[in-house]
Amino acid sequence: MPNGSSPGGRTTTREQTVRLGARLAEGKAYRVLENADGQAPVLREDLAQRSDGSDAEPAALAVFGHITDSHIIDATNPGRMSFLWQYFDFDDGYPTSGRFRPQDTLTLHVLDATIRAFNALERGPVSGRGVDALVLTGDITNSFMISEVEAAASILKGGDGNSNPVGRYEGIQDHGRAPSRLRKNIWHPEAEEGDTPPDLWKEQHGYPTVPGLLDAASRTIDAPGSAFPWYVGFGNHDEAGRFDGSELSSREELTDRIRTGPRLPLELPDGMDTSEFWKKAEGGETDQERLLAATPSRTVTSSKRRTVFDQAKFRSELARDHQSTGTPAATDSLYYTFDVSPDLRGIMLNTTSPDGGGRAVLDQDQTSWLVEQLTSVSSRYVDDDGDIITADIEDKLVALFSHHPLRAFDEESSTEDDRGEPMAREELLTLLTRFPNVVLWMNGHEHRHKVVPHPGRDDSSGFWEITTASLIDFPQQSRVVELVDNRDGSLSIIATLVDHSFAADVRRDGSHTPQSLAALSLELAANRPGLEAERVMGSSRDQNVELLVTAPF
Repeated sequence: MPNGSSPGGRTTTREQTVRLGARLAEGKAYRVLENADGQAPVLREDLAQRSDGSDAEPAALAVFGHITDSHIIDATNPGRMSFLWQYFDFDDGYPTSGRFRPQDTLTLHVLDATIRAFNALERGPVSGRGVDALVLTGDITNSFMISEVEAAASILKGGDGNSNPVGRYEGIQDHGRAPSRLRKNIWHPEAEEGDTPPDLWKEQHGYPTVPGLLDAASRTIDAPGSAFPWYVGFGNHDEAGRFDGSELSSREELTDRIRTGPRLPLELPDGMDTSEFWKKAEGGETDQERLLAATPSRTVTSSKRRTVFDQAKFRSELARDHQSTGTPAATDSLYYTFDVSPDLRGIMLNTTSPDGGGRAVLDQDQTSWLVEQLTSVSSRYVDDDGDIITADIEDKLVALFSHHPLRAFDEESSTEDDRGEPMAREELLTLLTRFPNVVLWMNGHEHRHKVVPHPGRDDSSGFWEITTASLIDFPQQSRVVELVDNRDGSLSIIATLVDHSFAADVRRDGSHTPQSLAALSLELAANRPGLEAERVMGSSRDQNVELLVTAPF
């Protein structure tokens, strides 16, 4: 197999990556991106060992890209309730995904740059096999809005894409009217005017002035689209938690009113705290309108495209029904099967909780469906009673895909809804190890890189679980994964991290392009105050890896 540089048209992190280099300004923490040496892969033999002395030529069975947690944001959406952020202390630590990131306006540019990177890569860096597919495992959007899911779809399909439905920036990062308490906690890329003091991001951490950023970020992207088939999963940020026929809470009703309306709230009404604000929202439409009238606000352009989407809308924009090999139990269930390649069956699970919470859920209907799919491609497996079952069936290797990792499932089944009691963590692991054809599980959710071996039963070596970091937070990386038959009784899963940009792509002045904006997003994210880079990157055993597993047939 080829070694050294990638046989495709783009270098990978095996040859070169990026890191923070020199300080942008003396005495301030902010550092600029610079290129760094590549990272050699780590061979992991936790589940199987490489055979010595085999002369057989390895054969590449499948190559796919794994992308997760793009969190496409309409950063000007009034329904983000950004005015409430000022009532949290900046010293509490870096905001969570429900609050501000300096790179919030650039999420679509990062997804676009990632797709372009895979298009340029073309093939696996080790095997040389062409990329078969891209698989995206959820949290495609950040706030389950129509504008966000349509923008994500435009990047994947190709064409004009813009997550800002009004096409211009009207929000808290410009120098429009805002209380000082809110203004100081938000990075403002444009230069301050007059005697306006810089925000804390600039003053304390050295974040730069980037003229023209907000205008450039609000312009439509002409996306080439994916050169490969793509398959999309559902994440908790894509799930609004609104059941069929369920009543919205007063908080949801008020947020929806603000989300699609012409007001950008700036601070609480005089003398009111947050608990009283939400209490007054409980009175119905008239009381909510009265509350909003008393809330200091800026007038902005309203848009119905900020309406919350449902699962049917998500599916119509992103699901690839015509390429699926199996039909879900319900039309909007968002779990399905597909062939990554002729040798690898993909199974996309929907692990989101119906309430939109962060825990992983696999209900009984989907579990039964999963068993059916695994049985259909396994000539040998273990049943519920522990007996070995054999069947005259054509074997296929199986890769699972989901938003959540196994560790996001409850240790014990603690809740039940009309879909039945969901699977507990150990129950699910026990189920999967009954089927030796399962060799891989890809997921995201945690915004960090992590690789975990799961030993199998008896003569089965088990499967590998690979969690990939997000596109919204550092390190904004994806993976290209190659499945290789070593022809010695073992398989190699070769996972290589992919950077969407290089250091030279960053521009802090002059004209901006979608690529330069994506690179700037990475630099902004890498300078996050309080970032624990080692935690999100993991060790070398979680990054560029070759994972051995025993061939099940």
